[in-house]
Amino acid sequence: MENGSCSSNFKLYDRLELLEYDDRLVVKSLESPDEGFSICRRQGNISPLSEASSSGKPSKTSTIYGVAGTIRLLAGTYVLVITSRKEVGSFLGFPVYRVESMKFLACNEALRFSNSQEKRDEAYFMTLLKTVEATPGLYYSYETDITVNLQRRFKLMEGWMSKPLWKQADPRFVWNRHLLEELIEYKLDGFIIPLLQGNILKLLLPHAF
Repeated sequence: MENGSCSSNFKLYDRLELLEYDDRLVVKSLESPDEGFSICRRQGNISPLSEASSSGKPSKTSTIYGVAGTIRLLAGTYVLVITSRKEVGSFLGFPVYRVESMKFLACNEALRFSNSQEKRDEAYFMTLLKTVEATPGLYYSYETDITVNLQRRFKLMEGWMSKPLWKQADPRFVWNRHLLEELIEYKLDGFIIPLLQGNILKLLLPHAF
């Protein structure tokens, strides 16, 4: 991955392979197959791909376009992935995409051992997650931060563009900033996508609306 020097831009992995096993989810880059991570479906723990077991065959393999973050509920962890996208324009010469669909993947094997009240609570939270999945107007780029305006960008220190996108982004405008905390903790910089919500992009991408 081109995470660059001071003269180059940081770039996220833009096409990912999702492998679903009974005991874990594996996310890895299609362009750099050795880069990725694993999430245990029982405890929700994240491990680098190099430490994940590769035994057995996945029950399902699919292409996704980003990981929007994780959230821990009563019975386990849920992973939010981008399942479809649409290129809607460009900013500073870099493509900008709109999220077309997202999906929460469950790592909640502990739910089987929960009592009836805990299961009811979890069901209620799942209805809220469905609302999150349907959030409209989310935009992102794999190659440039779209949360910082040009005026502020020109004031930033040399080498700023080579930092991971989540470090470049203005947290006030990152819709999924709380969902990204665990990915940041595990230093999965190439997979951390800051999402921007709203009509602020009308000034940048007028033909996309």
